[in-house]
Amino acid sequence: MKSTRDTIYDELRHRLTAGRYPQDASLVPLALGEEFAVSRTPVREALALLERDGLLVSTRRGFAVRQRSDEEMLELFELRAALDALLASSAAARRSPVDLARLNALLEHAGTLDDPGQIRHSLNEWHYTVRAAAHNTTVSSLLHTVDAQAAHAGTPRTRPGHVHPAEGTPGHRRRAADGLTAGRDLPGPVAGCRTLSRLESALLS
Repeated sequence: MKSTRDTIYDELRHRLTAGRYPQDASLVPLALGEEFAVSRTPVREALALLERDGLLVSTRRGFAVRQRSDEEMLELFELRAALDALLASSAAARRSPVDLARLNALLEHAGTLDDPGQIRHSLNEWHYTVRAAAHNTTVSSLLHTVDAQAAHAGTPRTRPGHVHPAEGTPGHRRRAADGLTAGRDLPGPVAGCRTLSRLESALLS
């Protein structure tokens, strides 16, 4: 069972990564305590964890939404690409038959979809399943934090009717799945550089 602190942390983290708070928002423990009907102690603890995650900065009144420059955003994307490449390489060596079955099922499901939003969601699920197939909780935990920082900073959005190039296509995922099935080491660093280049182009366009 989650503690009060963890419940508040999860909710505020979701709000921050979903862009629910404007850039000039101020998160005050007293006000949040009233909203969640709890004392200020678990709220302060949750806010401190979010500051540790790089999503907030402390102020005199409470906490403010952390702002990042374009350079800092590119650094986040570069780090995420490198960590994803590491997990993809690990997945090629450590994946189990269950992992492969899940990946293939997700690809088959994506092939039946027509809605771009549903396709994107399905491909993202595939991507997270590759991460899980690496069976490296340390890197996965770090990526969880980096993902939140990147989402909070404002990653490039997908245009209506398109899957963002950085997310790839079902065909790209199928070739990667075939490589994982064969136990081949994936060209992670190359893929990471290409992903970074696409993200960089999107940011500067």
